[in-house]
Amino acid sequence: MIPLLHRLEPHECELIINSSQQVDVKKGDNVYSEGDPANKLYFIKKGKIKNIKRIGKGKELILFTRKEQDCFGEIGLFSGLTYTNTAVAMEKSSLYVLEKEWVEKLVTDNGRMGLKFTRWVAESLEASNAKIRDYIAFGSEGAIAAVFIRYSNMYGIVTKEGIRITEPIMLRDVSKHIGISRETVSRVVNMWKSQGVLSSENKYFLINDLSYFQRLLSCETCSIENCTL
Repeated sequence: MIPLLHRLEPHECELIINSSQQVDVKKGDNVYSEGDPANKLYFIKKGKIKNIKRIGKGKELILFTRKEQDCFGEIGLFSGLTYTNTAVAMEKSSLYVLEKEWVEKLVTDNGRMGLKFTRWVAESLEASNAKIRDYIAFGSEGAIAAVFIRYSNMYGIVTKEGIRITEPIMLRDVSKHIGISRETVSRVVNMWKSQGVLSSENKYFLINDLSYFQRLLSCETCSIENCTL
């Protein structure tokens, strides 16, 4: 999915920057927590953020991740009084923070910007719906395959051996995306390795047979642009 700031004209980005406050957050710090007042929208100047739902003691479900030039905090900002998830910095990050009143003013006063923002929100919802389908409808193997496909769409490069994912993947993080045990993820990944579908070296994975995943998930019916984490 195209990051929100990449969709805007330079003068529109300037409006956002000039109306916002820049803050820095350390890796592992919460930007906001579930239950906090939903009164700010965040744009990522540098870094990476994950939005999570805590589902028990020591357990979390990763709802989505956002990278540089993208935005988060929209869930709750327009639909409720408090945030329904927690935003955590995956690495040291710099953010532009825009108060809700300024978001409403910018969208109201700048129709083209408002339309771009609306389209971005709609695509975000479409991506979330696709995740729910893939994570639920195709069993554990399909859910794990869906995560690897999304990694390949975001961080993959085409080589003669297959799709090389340039971002290291921890199996426990895969399990957090789909809410199943790390042991199940490990069992399925090892099965794929024995079948030649997947290979890895030091947490960097190579998808040797992307078509296997695509057949598993009926990918021909989906849009790759919104098939992201």
